[in-house]
Amino acid sequence: MQAVIPYLAVLLRGAAVTVEISLLALAFSVVIGTAVGLFASSGLRPAFALTRLYVELIRSIPLLVLIFFAYYAIPVLANVNISPYAATTGALSIYGGAYMSEVVRSGIQSVGRNQWEAARALGLRYARIMLLIVFPQAIRVMLPAGIGVFIDLIKGSSVASIIGFIELMQTAINVRNTIFDLSPIIVAAVLYFCICFGLSRVGAHLEQSLGHPQ
Repeated sequence: MQAVIPYLAVLLRGAAVTVEISLLALAFSVVIGTAVGLFASSGLRPAFALTRLYVELIRSIPLLVLIFFAYYAIPVLANVNISPYAATTGALSIYGGAYMSEVVRSGIQSVGRNQWEAARALGLRYARIMLLIVFPQAIRVMLPAGIGVFIDLIKGSSVASIIGFIELMQTAINVRNTIFDLSPIIVAAVLYFCICFGLSRVGAHLEQSLGHPQ
């Protein structure tokens, strides 16, 4: 392990890039997932069918394939240049959005139908019911599950090393190729564990403190 000590700062910077791009992808995933989840819960059959198609399609395709498509296929199809950073962010966002939509849909469905009926009896429209009554309660279900999606994005970002994106995994590979030792991979594994385990503890604490909606 002594051989990797001079490279610890480099590996930590790689970990910071991993967290950064995962946070950015999470932000886009929340936007996508919220929109898709709302459509799926709207009660409109065409909207539900389209959202299910998106969710099932994305969840059935490996993340590696999505990253390859974003980096290699889209530039050919759209005649644009896409950096590894943009390709990784886009693929992770689409991937995370499918899972986040299920989180949003589950959160909305956790609110009892009697509350919807009571709100409609008071003359509230769909948007105000969702904003004032449903979402404040659904967030208690969505937050811990959203942490789980964030953890999946962090772990999934390691696949981006295949297109040369310099995050934690690619940094560890580069250091390994420099010192010809497996210790950088071990350090990367420890860093992934620390990040993901810490987030899982946050999720467990949120789930315990928020409890389950009645």
